[in-house]
Amino acid sequence: MKQKLLIVDDEQGIVDIMESYFTTEYEILTACNGQEAVRKAQEQPDLILLDINMPGMDGLSVCRSIREHVRCPILFLTAHVESADQILGFQAGGDDYIVKHFDLKELNARVAAHLRREQRRQNFSAVKFFGTAPWDCGGCL
Repeated sequence: MKQKLLIVDDEQGIVDIMESYFTTEYEILTACNGQEAVRKAQEQPDLILLDINMPGMDGLSVCRSIREHVRCPILFLTAHVESADQILGFQAGGDDYIVKHFDLKELNARVAAHLRREQRRQNFSAVKFFGTAPWDCGGCL
């Protein structure tokens, strides 16, 4: 079963390029505005690529509104390069901040890294030894 990416950008050309690039490896959901992104986030994507600069509901607002219900990594895509803008993105609940015009291969590597990290986190939380956490050996060593 393919992992699911939600791609959100108000520039249809960017959505089309990313959808075409990622479609062989992932199931793709797309949204072209903030309101649609909030609705599509209910489909529980494994990762969200989210533009910040959108008319109406911007990406920061989308992130804040879905973060309580969506645990997946959120990667912001934006033309803002200032560190203050990046800090706002992280404070809103973003997990990574990628400046446009990005290299698709680098974006793919970041997506894969975030998905691997999420998978390790989920697997690790399921591992227990005799009812204790794996690192709790009762004072051994």
